[in-house]
Amino acid sequence: MPSRRRLLAALGSTTATALAGCSAGNSGGSATRDCQTGVVERGDGDVLDNAVQADVDGDDVRLSVPLSVDDVRERGVDSLRVRDPSGRLAHVIPVSAGDADLMANRDGVGRGRLLYEQYLGERPLHGRYRIVAVNSRGEPLDSVTVEFSCFTDVSAE
Repeated sequence: MPSRRRLLAALGSTTATALAGCSAGNSGGSATRDCQTGVVERGDGDVLDNAVQADVDGDDVRLSVPLSVDDVRERGVDSLRVRDPSGRLAHVIPVSAGDADLMANRDGVGRGRLLYEQYLGERPLHGRYRIVAVNSRGEPLDSVTVEFSCFTDVSAE
């Protein structure tokens, strides 16, 4: 039987993912108090359909990419390639279904879920990135392009 903490984390993660996917209307984007993220373009797959967004930790802006362990395993996702607005490869994030046990100990990551984060810079920060999920042969499986604005000194009101 799962602990209360894990149950609440799973519920919170599921709720956050569901809300993030629809909080910005038809854009498929998401909003937090400090950042607004919108989907500009989606690929044909469904690996990256789980509310990719920019968020903040203190003054640090991070790109958060949630994935399903089943999708990673069944589709052979090997890495996430993050491209900047000029199309230049900015980051490569290794992905593994084996990361699930470690991530299960993180707040906000539910059972069967993975959450990869990439530091982008300090806020205020605004940008557009294309994230491509690829297999071990470097073949694209899915993509999503997001644009975001992360502000400083945003009040809770």
